[in-house]
Amino acid sequence: MKRALLSIVMAFVVMATHIDEANAVSTLDSVRERGYVQCGVTDRVPGFSTHGSNGQWTGFFVDFCRATAAAVLGQADAVQVDSYWLDALTGGSIDVLHAGSTWTFMRDTTQPVEFPNIYFYDGQGFIAHTNVGAKTLTQAMGMSNLKVCAIGSTSTAHGTLADFVDKNQVKWTLIPIKTMDGMWRAFFGGRCHMAVHDRSALAAVHAGRLDDSNDFIVFPEVISKEPLAPAVRADDVLWRDMISWTTLAIIAAEELGVTSENIDDMKAHSESPQVRRLLGVEPGLGKGLGLDDDWAYRMIKQVGNYGEIFERNLGSKSMFKMSRGLNSLWRDGGLLYAPPIR
Repeated sequence: MKRALLSIVMAFVVMATHIDEANAVSTLDSVRERGYVQCGVTDRVPGFSTHGSNGQWTGFFVDFCRATAAAVLGQADAVQVDSYWLDALTGGSIDVLHAGSTWTFMRDTTQPVEFPNIYFYDGQGFIAHTNVGAKTLTQAMGMSNLKVCAIGSTSTAHGTLADFVDKNQVKWTLIPIKTMDGMWRAFFGGRCHMAVHDRSALAAVHAGRLDDSNDFIVFPEVISKEPLAPAVRADDVLWRDMISWTTLAIIAAEELGVTSENIDDMKAHSESPQVRRLLGVEPGLGKGLGLDDDWAYRMIKQVGNYGEIFERNLGSKSMFKMSRGLNSLWRDGGLLYAPPIR
């Protein structure tokens, strides 16, 4: 009797779960109904995400927000961008987070979020006041009583710094700061001798200080691996795939030689099966994402391939002149690689 009753209860639980899943509104449907993508970024990271005085957001991360809007809604500008973190994502305030989140074991396994793929390979490093007298991290490690700022105690930068200090027994004082904006104010205001953050962001911030850049130095050493990835909620597999293939299609476009400038010619004349599928000439690429077959065409046409996005925001066409390094394509000695478009 008890076993039969338990079976009935379990059947109702399963039925209720299926009903909830069927009635749940997908992120894709919500975005379409709303008419824009809600995208979270981190403010004041030059080259990656910057809120200009004109109210416009620009940068590497922002362009991936725009690419999603182009794919889903047809217009790259159909996006609302603001400064958020993982709590806003899990709370449902945003659809996707492009804020330089490091894909870590703990974030992946203890929070209800997914990191669809890596789109920027980075590492933690240090920026210091030149009056400290150190030109390298090795020299700074021999100095006592240095104060080092890092974003709050839950950040990867703070954890990496704490591990580094403990492992190397350096005599530094860690100064945790709640926000990135607060960290920069503390560092440039003289509260800290050094600050730790992703080295690419340090280089961008340093390059952006045109008036006093000689007062600061970015050490050449890197002390960690920081695979940066977009983040989505873990309860929507279709949306996770959408964000994943936004990145991968943009990488694939560069691999296949498709740019925002030649895309129409490639669509009309390319004989490559992968190019024809990517650009919607041969049907079927949009079905699995719930989109039409021109979704990747719109992204590349309006935002560009990975190389174009990188060069415009961080590389040779920007003020930062950053080299691609590990963020080059696999065939050029980097780590970027897209699965086959088939």
